[in-house]
Amino acid sequence: MDLELKDKIALVTGASRGIGRAIARGLAAEGARVVLCARDKATLETAAAEIARETRAEPVSVAGDLSRLEDVERVVREVHGRFGRIDILVNNAGAIRGGDFFTIPDAQWADDWSLKLLGYIRMARAVVDLMRTQGGGRIINIVGAAARNPSAGYLPGGVANAGLVNFTKGLADLAAPHGILVTAVSPAATATERWERLMAQQATVSGKSLEEYRAEVARTYPLRRIARPEDVADLVCFLASARASFLTGICITVDGGATRGVYL
Repeated sequence: MDLELKDKIALVTGASRGIGRAIARGLAAEGARVVLCARDKATLETAAAEIARETRAEPVSVAGDLSRLEDVERVVREVHGRFGRIDILVNNAGAIRGGDFFTIPDAQWADDWSLKLLGYIRMARAVVDLMRTQGGGRIINIVGAAARNPSAGYLPGGVANAGLVNFTKGLADLAAPHGILVTAVSPAATATERWERLMAQQATVSGKSLEEYRAEVARTYPLRRIARPEDVADLVCFLASARASFLTGICITVDGGATRGVYL
């Protein structure tokens, strides 16, 4: 199946590792001209070099702290200045911390939401204006499955993710007349470095070995495993493609059937 992504300009945030890196690699492998964005320049450049070796593409890296409005605007300006357009935006930057609701300091809520929630909103706002001028585009928001699965220990993330699903649907309505399709992909547990750190912490608390605890978590999923970053990346590539030209305003959950409910 030809996804018709060759030479499309794709900006992927949070692209230095994990799901973001897998998405950047997937788009590059499909022929898109990919720009990786994250805060840490060294890690970002390493990821770009690895993707170049793996795909024979020539990804570009632009470092920026997307919790800062001025950095958001600078990143978009640099990418547009270099390529003359932005066809695809994948919002992925930001990992919201959990904790005890009664002890999480106000600064933690504000800092995490500034990157994940406001970062997505600001980046989309900056890119939509360009996409309107060029006649269309795609915006894909990576929104954790906590949006639909409240957890007392992860209220900051759950609230932000639920808001981003709402934002995705509302922006899709505004953008549709301009040929801009806006969707969301909602991964559950995914095998990334961050997830492994979380597993190690929780295994220690439970008094179990990492292997035992990891297997216990996997058994809660109907497919008996958690997601791989590539599982998410494959869906993002499809949504960014010409094959998904009638899909907008939707949020697709990638969780191997773990969510229990009618509305996914």
